[in-house]
Amino acid sequence: MTQVAFYRVYTFSAAHRLDIPEKEAEANRELFGKCNNPNGHGHDYTLGIGLIGPPDPETGMVIPLSEFDRLVHEVIDPLDHKHLNEEIDYFKIHRSTGEEIVQYLWLQLQRKFGNKVFRIKLWETNNNYFELERMQ
Repeated sequence: MTQVAFYRVYTFSAAHRLDIPEKEAEANRELFGKCNNPNGHGHDYTLGIGLIGPPDPETGMVIPLSEFDRLVHEVIDPLDHKHLNEEIDYFKIHRSTGEEIVQYLWLQLQRKFGNKVFRIKLWETNNNYFELERMQ
């Protein structure tokens, strides 16, 4: 059966602070620079999601767009306009780096879409993004 990859892009905004509480303030500033701002700083994130699967014989789609949107928004809406370190339990345990955020998103999306998730990209700025891909 033919597998088709489908991609869709979403945006959300969130603040975070990169800090290792066990380190001295100066060490954190050296390690994380402006990302260590005590008040945090924000990003307008762009999230690209790739699903893969056979097109449904009736609809011809890997997934109906309305279902895709609904499930993705169940994942990203709780992050939108939040301070990740302070308001999202996962980031009270894990650092809120782009690497950790993309892993968090991957886990949440897999809960919604299972093995259909095969690639996600998270743009934090125009210059850097983080990517996870399911290996075949």
